[in-house]
Amino acid sequence: MSSAKVLLHTKDESLRREAVDALRESSQQIPFEQHDSDWTNLLEHLGKTKPEVLLLDLTAVPTDLSVAMRQIKIHSPRTKVIALHPVEDPKIILSAMRAGVNEFLHPPLEDSLPAALDQILSSAESDPGTSTRGKIIGFLSAKGGCGATTIACHVSWELQNQTRKRVLLADLDLTSGLVGFLMKTPSSYSILDAVKNLARLDESLWKALIVENRPNLSVIPAPASYSRWDHPDENQLKQVLQFMRTQHDWIVLDLGRSLNSIATAVLDEIDQLFLVSTLEVVALHGLKSIVHGLFDQGEKLQLILNRTPKLMDISTQELEKILGRSLYAALPNDYMGLYQSYSSGNLLNSNTRLAQHFGLLASKIAGLPPAKAKKKFALFG
Repeated sequence: MSSAKVLLHTKDESLRREAVDALRESSQQIPFEQHDSDWTNLLEHLGKTKPEVLLLDLTAVPTDLSVAMRQIKIHSPRTKVIALHPVEDPKIILSAMRAGVNEFLHPPLEDSLPAALDQILSSAESDPGTSTRGKIIGFLSAKGGCGATTIACHVSWELQNQTRKRVLLADLDLTSGLVGFLMKTPSSYSILDAVKNLARLDESLWKALIVENRPNLSVIPAPASYSRWDHPDENQLKQVLQFMRTQHDWIVLDLGRSLNSIATAVLDEIDQLFLVSTLEVVALHGLKSIVHGLFDQGEKLQLILNRTPKLMDISTQELEKILGRSLYAALPNDYMGLYQSYSSGNLLNSNTRLAQHFGLLASKIAGLPPAKAKKKFALFG
C-alpha cells in the first residue's frame, strides 16, 4: 500500500504540471503520487491505497460526476476529493459541489492547492470519526446442514443487542435464501439488486434495498430465485461489501457451504471468517480440507464446532490436533428448541442454553465482557 497521502489523477497536461509544481514547492512537503491510467484502474488503485485526498481533474472523469463520486466512495469511503478544472465556471463548480466533492480549485494553484490540502488533512486528523469503518465477519459451513445460517442469524441479533451498533445481516448463500425466512424479513430486493445497481448505489438506495428487522438490525436477503446466469461479478460484489462498511458498524455474512465461489471472491474483504462444522465425519473432512486451503489466512480463520454432544467420543485436544487449529467456540445441540422457535416464527428464547452460548460467542467476537447468563457456559479459546 502506498504511503502517499495525496493521489493526483489528471488528463489536462498543463493542469497536471501546475498541480505537481504546487505540491513540490509547498512548505508542507506532502507525499503525493501520480496516477495516469484509465478510470477503472484508478478505482482499483483507490481501493488498494486508500489515499486521504484525491486531486481529480474533472476532464478525466469518463461518466457523470455524481456517479463517479459514488464509485470513489465505494472504493475508498474516507478519501476526500478536490476537483481540479482548467477554468473557473460557476455551472461546473455548482455541479461538482452537488456531486459531493470537498473542494473545487482552478489555476493558479500555487497558493490555493496547499491551503486546501492543509485544511482537509488537518480536519481529518482531528476528526475521530474518520477512522471508523464497519467490520465484516462471515460464517461458512464445512458442508450443508452444519448450522452456519442459524449461527449468523443469532450472532447478528446478539451483536446489535450487546453493542447497540448498526448491524447488517447479509445472505450471500444465493441458492438457499434461508436468512430471509428465519429472520422473517420478506423482501422484493436482494444482494443482487445492490450489485446490479452499483453505479447509482448511495445511502438512499441502500435503505430501500435492506429490511429493518428491528432498530439498528437490518437484513439484505438472497434472491427469491437464482440461476447461474445471475451470478454476480466478483469485483462488483467486493465493491458492495466496501459500501456496506460505510453504512453499518457490523456486517455479518452467511456464506453458505464449502469453499464456494462467492466465499472465495469476498475473502479478502472479510475481517474474520468462522468455519462451522459438526462432529460428523463428512463435515470434519470438509472442514479440514477448507482449513488446508485457507492456511495462509492465519488468525482471520476461526473454527466453530456446532451441535456438540454432552459426551464426545473425541477430546477437544485430539480434535484440535487433527485439524491443526484451536477451536474458537463449541456450541451445544438444541435441535428441538430451534425447531420449535422457527415453527413459531422466532429466534431462540434468550433464556435457553444454546441462546446463551450464542450470546457468549457474540461477546467474544465483539471483544466485550461475556454476556450475563443464568448459568455459566464456557467457550474454547
